[in-house]
Amino acid sequence: MEVAARRAVMTGLTQLSGKIAEYNAEKLGTEYFEVEWHAGARPTHTIWQGRVWSQQQLYDVCGLGTVIGLCGANCYHTYFPFVPGVSVRTYTDDWLDEQNWKESEPTEFRGKEYTLYEAKQRQRQMETAMRVQREKVQMLQDGDADPDDVMLAKCKYQGQLDEYARFSKQMGLKQERERIYIDGRWRVAPGRIDKKLNVVNTMKISVPRDAYKIKGMTSEAKHEIEAAINNLKKEYDIRLDLIEVAKMEVGDIFGAAPYLDDRGKLRFALVINEDIDYNVVKKKIQRRYDKGRFAGKSIEDYIAHEMAHIMTYQDCKNEAEFRTSITVIN
Repeated sequence: MEVAARRAVMTGLTQLSGKIAEYNAEKLGTEYFEVEWHAGARPTHTIWQGRVWSQQQLYDVCGLGTVIGLCGANCYHTYFPFVPGVSVRTYTDDWLDEQNWKESEPTEFRGKEYTLYEAKQRQRQMETAMRVQREKVQMLQDGDADPDDVMLAKCKYQGQLDEYARFSKQMGLKQERERIYIDGRWRVAPGRIDKKLNVVNTMKISVPRDAYKIKGMTSEAKHEIEAAINNLKKEYDIRLDLIEVAKMEVGDIFGAAPYLDDRGKLRFALVINEDIDYNVVKKKIQRRYDKGRFAGKSIEDYIAHEMAHIMTYQDCKNEAEFRTSITVIN
């Protein structure tokens, strides 16, 4: 309901801006309008977006006033007065044609190809499925369902979230997680502790001293990482066994790594990239957030992301169970 209401509001605002544009055009003495352009528009809109049309053509060509046309249902295009001989077009025909060609080139994900428009539609479907799964988790919790059923529902949601992130990255799309979290339920992940049970994880884990070999790592930074983990452990049952420093891929800050102990039991470690420059970590995080590459805005957010991976599989007792769980979730 919240998403439908928001769409209705956005459509209404777009239609209102169109009426304002027509009023301004009348004052300027012009009958021409430039239609806004945006990436990933539906195919029927790509033929007219970004171009200049007369007021009559807004109806005849762009479908203004119809459900599927300009300013129709879920259309966020707007249009502005254009004065021939005075106004300068925002986009040339050549640039628009090139963009349409680029967006029609498909990108493959798991054996299926998607154009940019199709990829964005698939994103919306995945977001809807995750909202439904979050609601299912809430219903199971409210109904005092079997804890195993709640855990499975949370694991499925975490798998959906991971798949959404992988798909968005492959398609070159910004993750729009606010569409998922619009339900106001915040985090829904495996292993969350019922605060009424007053469960406390007393495992003693600290950042190893060899972390100081990381450029820019200070005692304050070390304590910040430990504090972030402790804060998360107060709210979630995180079975973290080890923090280690190791070489990771370029750009990585933290990672979650499963490993087998001497008895073949599955354990989990939080890994800190030894090649990261900790002097610029917070600036790097802010840039990634600003560019829409990651939803996290802090060290704790990044660690929480890795802890979610651990909580998804932490009930597995051995490597076989771990690999089976990965297959089920994927």
